[in-house]
Amino acid sequence: MVMNIEKNKGIKRNDTPTPIGIVDFITELISPLGQSLKKVLDPACGKLNDEGKGILTSKLSCDVIQYDIIFDKNFFDETEKIDADLVIVNPPFNRSGGKGRKLLPEVFMDKILELCGKDIPIILITPMGFRLNCGKKSKRRKKLMNDYPDITSIISLPLDVFEGVKFHTEILCFNLPHLKPHYIYPSA
Repeated sequence: MVMNIEKNKGIKRNDTPTPIGIVDFITELISPLGQSLKKVLDPACGKLNDEGKGILTSKLSCDVIQYDIIFDKNFFDETEKIDADLVIVNPPFNRSGGKGRKLLPEVFMDKILELCGKDIPIILITPMGFRLNCGKKSKRRKKLMNDYPDITSIISLPLDVFEGVKFHTEILCFNLPHLKPHYIYPSA
């Protein structure tokens, strides 16, 4: 959590569940895809509900491919290509293994593109630093410019959208041209 700057500096939970309001918002945004969604990938689905789905895909009526280390199915262990129509992911925000400068959302994005290809639509919940905290010569900036698909939409989230956490977060949408370029999440 990032609540008290002096007491909790640099401490962030990595198991913060996605608020149901964000799930509803994303589900509504992708509803025009409707019947074309046969299979969705969630590579960091978190705890499963009674129907066996993670929260981000809980309102979708299609097959879901799910990974999470909490039930011993690590996405990074996968080597086979994945055939899916859409990726929705809220990965942990901490750094990769606590080492280096890579954020886990970057590591997830790299693996998604490796297994699913560059043309797949992706919805990535991520710290704003994924996109904005890059130096002119940073590797992530070069990936955003050259290797990653174009960002077709950005959804701005309030600082306190996650319960008990204050963190600058946004949702980046790749390969979803039917969306508007920018949304401001209408929290209640």
